[in-house]
Amino acid sequence: MPLLESPKMRAKRLWRFLANKYLEGAAMTPLLVRLALGPNPSGWVPVATDQTDIRGTQVLMAGVLVANRVLPVAFHTFEYGSIPKSQNAIEGALLKLVVASLPPGCKPLFVMDRGYARVALLKELNAPGIPFLVRGRSKTLVRYQGKRQQLRRLGSPRRRPVRYTQVLYQDDAQEPVDVVTYFDPEFQEPWYLVVPPGSEERMPTAGVVALYRRRMHIELTFRDWKTHLGVRGLRLEQNIGVRLGRLLFVLTMACILTVLLGASPAATRVRRHSSIPRTRPRHGTRRRLGALMVGIFLLSFAQYAALATLTLARILTALARGTPAVRLALPLPYDG
Repeated sequence: MPLLESPKMRAKRLWRFLANKYLEGAAMTPLLVRLALGPNPSGWVPVATDQTDIRGTQVLMAGVLVANRVLPVAFHTFEYGSIPKSQNAIEGALLKLVVASLPPGCKPLFVMDRGYARVALLKELNAPGIPFLVRGRSKTLVRYQGKRQQLRRLGSPRRRPVRYTQVLYQDDAQEPVDVVTYFDPEFQEPWYLVVPPGSEERMPTAGVVALYRRRMHIELTFRDWKTHLGVRGLRLEQNIGVRLGRLLFVLTMACILTVLLGASPAATRVRRHSSIPRTRPRHGTRRRLGALMVGIFLLSFAQYAALATLTLARILTALARGTPAVRLALPLPYDG
């Protein structure tokens, strides 16, 4: 941002921020949860969880879906050579932090990829009744109707999801689950989606597939960090994991505000003048620009300066009054 100070002063300001020992991700998570969901969320809240690599530092991230972006509410940075216990312990601690940050009457529904499809984690979530949606590995052994087989042996007709109940996940532990299989010919292989047992009423079969599709938006968030917000070229020299976590916290705040700008009523004007629709739909939409890029245009172009200032002031006022970010973003309609 243009500031009336020298590059040296800006560098000192950044160094003091990165060295601030009071800025820790665990302490910030309840604040990010409140910012995204408001003070009184209820029911099951889908929380996408995944991992990415930023110049050798691993970042675990959990976030909620807003305007086709996953807005981070919790993340943890670490390096493989300095893990105190195990990566499984770090992942479990992050999920517990999200659970503890939500108010009573609200539960996270963790949506995770194959890297989290281990029976110990499913047991840990099943025991207190925390809902989950995990993509299973095709060669995992299960027992269904008394028969020992791999997940890939469960039927998965094209474009029609099928639910298998009373499945015992993993041959030794035999943790009870439901499995939803789905195969789209455009995919490399079918999906084997593992959900809590007896959850069909709260998590209908078609809804499970639709929810896992939305999990893919977490990859867009990682791309936003690395490309649009400049993390890809970042070079930290000292205490890299901790300082990267502090920087990601600020980038998360910037990303939330920019996405809300790009999903506000003002965005329709910018999108109309800045984007040419695709000839053919891609991922169910003909839009070329996401909410983040439209928000960046609002902040960058001189002709939109007054509109961006007014819209940002309204967003900040609404957030200060407790309006959750998930309600401030306009729903982006299907336009394929």
